[in-house]
Amino acid sequence: MRLAVGLHYFAALRPACRLLMSAASVPPRVTRDDTRGGLITVAPAEGQPHTATFIGPIHGLGDTNMGWLDVAGHLHQELPYCKFVLPNAPISPVTLNGGMAMPSWYDISSLEDRKEQTCTGIEESKDMITSLIQQEIEAGIPVDRIVVGGFSQGGAMSIYAGLQYPAKLAGVLVMSGYFARAEDFKLAPAAADTPVLHFHGKEDMTVRLEWARSSASALKELGVRDYKLVELDDLAHSASMEEIAAVVRWLKARLPQV
Repeated sequence: MRLAVGLHYFAALRPACRLLMSAASVPPRVTRDDTRGGLITVAPAEGQPHTATFIGPIHGLGDTNMGWLDVAGHLHQELPYCKFVLPNAPISPVTLNGGMAMPSWYDISSLEDRKEQTCTGIEESKDMITSLIQQEIEAGIPVDRIVVGGFSQGGAMSIYAGLQYPAKLAGVLVMSGYFARAEDFKLAPAAADTPVLHFHGKEDMTVRLEWARSSASALKELGVRDYKLVELDDLAHSASMEEIAAVVRWLKARLPQV
């Protein structure tokens, strides 16, 4: 089962993204590392300033980082000083799909109740994302110039990894995601001040709007001080041009050019 990721949006974006990239005087460096599970980076060109990093957009269940490469390219055009790091989830059996192996950040057993699921694999995926943050810091990017964000299961991982990271990040971005494995989640004291922006479609039947609302409430109760949930009309389990435009504005505010 491959969850929808807003194909109507990507179909519209691809020609525009290609046009922007071909017209750019200094196109980004796009690389793929097969020794790291096909990790893709969209980075400033050689000699151009790199002063911020976005870990993501992190893909959802059954997808790969290729599903978000166009969006990363578009975001880079808007923030040419920012590097985008797109990891791939490991291939593992998913109970929801009868044990079929597919890209998954953790196991999902049902679309009916997320509260009681064990989310097997989520700790290993958190460690992967934490490692990517650490690598950017070691490369010279300050922690307050790093954002973690993703879609659906990738959005859940952004919450789980970003808000347990022991320092205040520039932000956590969630698109159609939710708070997973709450019973094992421990908000890092410094992460209580990490701003969270959560977009969610009102017509989402895969990750229902009520789960987004309960996720926001639960995380605020745990101490997250800046959690903004934006509910989008006429949007199902997908992304939209309106949403991505809002993401750009937020990223520019969280990661201004320096």
